[in-house]
Amino acid sequence: MARTTRRQDPAERTDGAAPGTARGHGRAVGEPPLLLDPRRGGSLVGLLGGLVFVGSYSPALGAVASGLAWAAAVLGVLVALVAHYVRPVPLGPLTRPRPLALAVYGGCVVGELALIAAGSRALDAAGRGELRPALIAAVVGVHFVPFAWAFGERMFLLLGAAVAVVGGVGLLVGAAGVRHAADAAAVLAGLVLIAVVAAYARGAFAPGRATAPARP
Repeated sequence: MARTTRRQDPAERTDGAAPGTARGHGRAVGEPPLLLDPRRGGSLVGLLGGLVFVGSYSPALGAVASGLAWAAAVLGVLVALVAHYVRPVPLGPLTRPRPLALAVYGGCVVGELALIAAGSRALDAAGRGELRPALIAAVVGVHFVPFAWAFGERMFLLLGAAVAVVGGVGLLVGAAGVRHAADAAAVLAGLVLIAVVAAYARGAFAPGRATAPARP
């Protein structure tokens, strides 16, 4: 019986893992070393920000809610860290940032701080300083959105929109008189931030991510 040989597809790994699974990362797929990958390092900032939201505003919700929020936050952070550094998942080739990326980043950070300061003053003047946590969440979310264009990472669009919406809803509900709505929105925004970053670390936004078809 004649033996049929099949030329290996360049997109397939020699260890049998399909592209987009947890085995392919590093130079072979156009990624820098783990500890030098700015996407992985940058994710740590997002995770820290999520923890700050949870740690700063969950105590106002009571011990039980605060404990549950902390448990969810820590679990999400561990998932992200494992996916980034212990069992690395491919994020896709590192895209060269657009020429104006650093300017967009700096402008967004400055704008974020300015909006938070101005909004906080406005809330204090209106006697609604308790809404500040939701304001901060909304502004933080908005400041992420331009990063999607600047760095070519669509994850920022979902992240920014989700966090901004949660913060905005918290502002509206809190303004309607619901107690601790702003604190709850800020905590939820932190958990959303951690969840999206964890999904990113797991390769959910990697270019061309797809499930390999089953072989007959």
